[in-house]
Amino acid sequence: MEGKNRKAGLLLTLVAAIGLSGCGVAASPESKAPEKLALLDPSKPTKITFYSYSLAYPTMKAGMEQLIQEFNDTVGKQKGVVVEGVPDATLQQFKADISAGKPVDIVQHGFSTLDTSRKTLGFKAYEDVFPKEELDAHFKGISPNALELGKIDGKMYGLAFTFSTPIVFMNGKLFKDAGLDPTKPPQTWEQIKAASLKIKAATGKAGFALGPNNGWVTEGLILSNGGEVLTKDRKKVAFAGPQSVKAIEMWKDLYQNGAHAVGNDSELTEQFMAGNLGMFITSTALHSGFKKASETGGWELYGAAFPQFGDKPSVPVNSGSMLAVRPDSPTKNAAVWEFVKFVTGDRGYTIITTKVGYLPLRTGLADDPNYLKPFVDQNPLYKINLEQLKRIQPVAIWPGDYATEITTAFSDAIVKSVISNEDVGKTLTKAQDEINAMLK
Repeated sequence: MEGKNRKAGLLLTLVAAIGLSGCGVAASPESKAPEKLALLDPSKPTKITFYSYSLAYPTMKAGMEQLIQEFNDTVGKQKGVVVEGVPDATLQQFKADISAGKPVDIVQHGFSTLDTSRKTLGFKAYEDVFPKEELDAHFKGISPNALELGKIDGKMYGLAFTFSTPIVFMNGKLFKDAGLDPTKPPQTWEQIKAASLKIKAATGKAGFALGPNNGWVTEGLILSNGGEVLTKDRKKVAFAGPQSVKAIEMWKDLYQNGAHAVGNDSELTEQFMAGNLGMFITSTALHSGFKKASETGGWELYGAAFPQFGDKPSVPVNSGSMLAVRPDSPTKNAAVWEFVKFVTGDRGYTIITTKVGYLPLRTGLADDPNYLKPFVDQNPLYKINLEQLKRIQPVAIWPGDYATEITTAFSDAIVKSVISNEDVGKTLTKAQDEINAMLK
């Protein structure tokens, strides 16, 4: 365990809340979806913009570029649509361009601040711009749980796109050096603790890590113990209940038992890739990078499902993004829909999974030899995550007026609860009360 100065330094490393500038764009009024989409003209292609954070990251850039180019060369050329990709690493460029009056048609958008965007930036519900018949036909084959993730007040303001669940990545060499069998991974938090202590004692390296600033995984931890994060009516936060406190106290014990690695999420990622960490809970999206690191480092990568408390099934939540749309004409409606259909269709998800690293929300593709079966057979850790989709719950979409403040307060409270000597119950209750006072 590091000293107090190290803890204090880490306490300052919180989740970067996505700031929201006062763009002054009001939410669009209620509208009735068209019964049919406008006709597109291949001789006069309609240009649409797609703002994507994946385009800005080296590990995802090539796959996302392939997705866009393949659309433009096939469906886009046939129908009359040209997609321009715009890299947006911090999810700030699309806001600035909307404020400047530039066309922003589709955004690879995060979940937590979706409510803010639909209220202030003109994003539209799918039911208001695309015909019901089109939606119903396209949604067949997509995981039903995934279709619920971007809904607010019963309407879909974002269609789940690049998507992951949390997984326990494991270093097979460190497991074996500690006398553990990586093919029989820990399933409960109690087993995680026991394995981490054995790895630490046998190898001198940290046995386990979960980044204290990893807010979305924290939500799953709370839900898995029967706690609550945000009330169903989205009017109050409720993460300081008894079951939530017990879940974070368990994590605090893990963190302070001497076997938990110290660092924020990006630092822990580096430790795991260097072969210095036995178990690391993080996003499925890091699989390809971890696999390459294990091959280079001479150790084997294993995985396990999100741990559970005793005999309670775990409740993972989702990470990743959705497609939020704001077309401004009937022609743009049709053009945007063609791109959305392609990238969330069979071919789109084949590219996303094999080249970018996220899960296919069309889960049947994993068993289809024409699409993802060969890839999943070679990368069996994906099966763990596909299985978790059956019990996944949505990550919180914070109330729009205070999404940024809630993100910061929640993250701060969790980090402080885990790495400091402060009382968990008092720390979470204080943050909960402050947030609920804002929401009133």
